[in-house]
Amino acid sequence: MYKIDSNMENNSKKYPKGRKSLAIDVDTYHMLQTICDTERRTKIDQLKLLIEREYQRIDQEENQLTAVS
Repeated sequence: MYKIDSNMENNSKKYPKGRKSLAIDVDTYHMLQTICDTERRTKIDQLKLLIEREYQRIDQEENQLTAVS
């Protein structure tokens, strides 16, 4: 069963022009393609997942630093 993304409507309001293009070098493109083939995801889905994970990691680290201060 698939989970419906409730943020899709919010994203269309937030980003009315849709997606932005992003240029990457050929080696990185091939690495991304290998990951996508292995994980059976599209490139955009894989990039979103990687970026979301990294964003959460950074946010968590920042929260820990401010909690210590």
